[in-house]
Amino acid sequence: MNREPETMRETLVIVSFLPFLYYATLDGAFHFRGRRVSLAEHVIHLVIGLAVGLIFTAAVMANSTVMLASLAIFLISGSLDEFVWHRDLPAHESNLHAKEHLALLIFLGVTLLVDSSLISIA
Repeated sequence: MNREPETMRETLVIVSFLPFLYYATLDGAFHFRGRRVSLAEHVIHLVIGLAVGLIFTAAVMANSTVMLASLAIFLISGSLDEFVWHRDLPAHESNLHAKEHLALLIFLGVTLLVDSSLISIA
């Protein structure tokens, strides 16, 4: 059995996640040394982090059902985070969030592309 196409797919998915991981790490660190956040915001960030972890794992494993369910959890918790706590953010943090969101969108786009019929990795 040739695992090369699967390995290539997994590699593309993992590599496309790295920019998001970078900006998410910067954002997380900022919440401890820049803008201090409440316990409630830390809890919602934990939920978001768990959802993104599930999204990533499901993406690598090509499990679209779990990925979509995790995306729904992410969208709900992320929307709550944005709506409740992310109003009037300092420019630096807003810029960081924009890059983080774009990186996540790129990851999702790459994942959808490698799983689509538009390209063949075989």
